[in-house]
Amino acid sequence: MTKIEYIKARLEEKKFRADLESVVTSVDSLIPENESDFSKLGKFGLYPADKCVPFETNQKKPFYELDNMAMSPIKDPSTWLHYGDYTFRQIEILYIMARMDSAEAHEWLRDNLFQGCRVDAKKKRQYKCRFKGLQRADWKEIQNEWMKYCLNLKYRDNALFRKVLHSTDKFPVEDATDTNYASNRYWGAELIEFRGRRYYFGCNVLGKLLAELRKNKGKLQYTLPQDFHIFGKPVLDL
Repeated sequence: MTKIEYIKARLEEKKFRADLESVVTSVDSLIPENESDFSKLGKFGLYPADKCVPFETNQKKPFYELDNMAMSPIKDPSTWLHYGDYTFRQIEILYIMARMDSAEAHEWLRDNLFQGCRVDAKKKRQYKCRFKGLQRADWKEIQNEWMKYCLNLKYRDNALFRKVLHSTDKFPVEDATDTNYASNRYWGAELIEFRGRRYYFGCNVLGKLLAELRKNKGKLQYTLPQDFHIFGKPVLDL
């Protein structure tokens, strides 16, 4: 079995495929044509583990600061994030806010999660359920572009994040090995063994964006729709 054949076989797994369909418009579009496609943002791949630097939502693990759920230290304002007049300590808050096309939804999330609070699974579920009918119809198509914006902002504001990101030249990988969500194989990758060698298997969109962010020193080019608003107003320029 080749690497491409392995990827195709995994993406044919019924549950895995169904879970991915909740994240992307077309699962088939994630299948690479050749190994050179592994590096493309919207493609699955197998990445040699010895050339990767994994990170996860665990403060005790190295490179924790690269994770979107990472909390900036409360005693270190140089790591806090800012959007307009609002200060927050976790980029995931800003990212999930834009999933809904509603100033009311954004204000609810701001009141519940901005100003030093952290994102937890319960609050995310509440947000998605409470405002389910207000999710942007084009969210699957634009989520990567919004992630670029969020990472640019994190790079701009968080000194510790910049330091950690530039402390290695290895390929960042959001480690999804111990998670049960297929979406984590889209944003990250899981550790597997293939033909006697360890690889990270996944699309690893977040890791690829971090590598590009590092290369370009905090500048990811993004394109958002004209009607893309936060708090009912156009997104702020960075």
